[in-house]
Amino acid sequence: MNNLMIKRVMMLPIGAGLIFTMMMNGWELLTATEEIHLAYLNNYNRTMVKDFPAYFTILLYLTAILQLVAAVFLIISLSKREFLENRNASFFKWGLFFSILSVTLYGLMVRLLSNHTAAANLYFYVGLLYFCLWYVEHRESKVSSELFIKIKILPIYFMLFYTMGFPGWQKIMNSVEVMGRYTDLFHDSFLSNLPGGIEPFIYLLGVLELSVAIMLILSLIKREFLLSKSTQFLDLSLLVSVATFIMLSFGLGFIFNYPGATNLVFYAIFTLGLYAYISETRKQIAPLCDDINS
Repeated sequence: MNNLMIKRVMMLPIGAGLIFTMMMNGWELLTATEEIHLAYLNNYNRTMVKDFPAYFTILLYLTAILQLVAAVFLIISLSKREFLENRNASFFKWGLFFSILSVTLYGLMVRLLSNHTAAANLYFYVGLLYFCLWYVEHRESKVSSELFIKIKILPIYFMLFYTMGFPGWQKIMNSVEVMGRYTDLFHDSFLSNLPGGIEPFIYLLGVLELSVAIMLILSLIKREFLLSKSTQFLDLSLLVSVATFIMLSFGLGFIFNYPGATNLVFYAIFTLGLYAYISETRKQIAPLCDDINS
């Protein structure tokens, strides 16, 4: 098998793997009992939760449906041989999009339950799925449909909003409850000896995290997700997110929590990858979007 043939079929195992993953997980979630739902929400969790809000059941079923829809689109895609280079890969792209939606929704639930390891893994998963989407778009022969162009980065908004907004809200609006935990965590580090102690640093992080959520709302109002105009607020929200992740990584590094510090560097790198995807896509489709919106 020569290099050209390898390049042509490189996406075939990815598509097959996603079909298997989405179909198996989607079917299990759709037909599962409450105990299995709880097990899904406790994946990677160090402190197991014993129950979850009633509306999570609806979200889990919605996640399951999105995964099954993704599998159907991907099966059609493989049957049409869209994994080959220079093909119209519409079904493949929609399959990836619904996969991204399902993982993003799953990430919301584990984030709200403070299952930080699972939330991190799902954040990285979304980043990798967007890389796959970029690769498929890069090698296909046709520009994406108008609808796909308009909605394809909306999951990034949603994921960043709850990833940054929820912790920021907790630090600022629920500081009485959470500040004691941070004080205990950093009491042996030099950060506790700074003027005012650790509290100003935690409040600063909360302000930065909440500012990301606010900038994302402004970006949505300005319809920057269409990628046909300047994405100033979206780009700034990504920059602040990267900077905040690095600040959090420094904080955990000072108390020798190397796994947590490393995870936060990964957060920053994957956020950079999302920024690169948005920037590259905007360069490619801006002329088309100008025609659509005119």
